[in-house]
Amino acid sequence: MTNSELIKTLSLRLDLSQSEIKRLLKGSIDSIKEILDEDTGVSIPGFGTFVTYVKKKRKSFNPYHKKFMMLPPKRVTKYRPSSSLKQELKFKRLKND
Repeated sequence: MTNSELIKTLSLRLDLSQSEIKRLLKGSIDSIKEILDEDTGVSIPGFGTFVTYVKKKRKSFNPYHKKFMMLPPKRVTKYRPSSSLKQELKFKRLKND
């Protein structure tokens, strides 16, 4: 599903204009980005949790130059779905089979 499809779907479900939904979605995503930038996690009940952590520097092989190189540490975001979401998706998948 693309961003525009999501906006159209939410607009129909919530009976709001697409411009209002677009503004709400952008605001929500910006807020989540700011919270993750502060190294605190975001928990959305019924959906899941977003957390950031730092990957340590590590050794990697570059096949083009045929040499090992050190990759610097970097911050990454991790998503963990809630148990209720996992159960719901598992049940729907089994029901459709």
